[in-house]
Amino acid sequence: MDAFDELAGRIDGIAQAVLRLTAALEIAGLIDGPQLSAAWRNVRPDPLQSDPLREASRRTLLALALELDDARQARSRLQ
Repeated sequence: MDAFDELAGRIDGIAQAVLRLTAALEIAGLIDGPQLSAAWRNVRPDPLQSDPLREASRRTLLALALELDDARQARSRLQ
């Protein structure tokens, strides 16, 4: 495993932890999951500071919002 794979794996692990924690808080009624997903989707990069790092960050937030919404839909189908 090279350094890139190690870093990618760590980032994915953190993303999974954030999603699981968010889902648990949503199920417990402590946060508004749909509102959080919408906030993640509405992140807009500053046009004057747009660079590959910020664009990658935005894509990650969009992916997390989608995963959170998908998990919510899957839970609602089970109820």
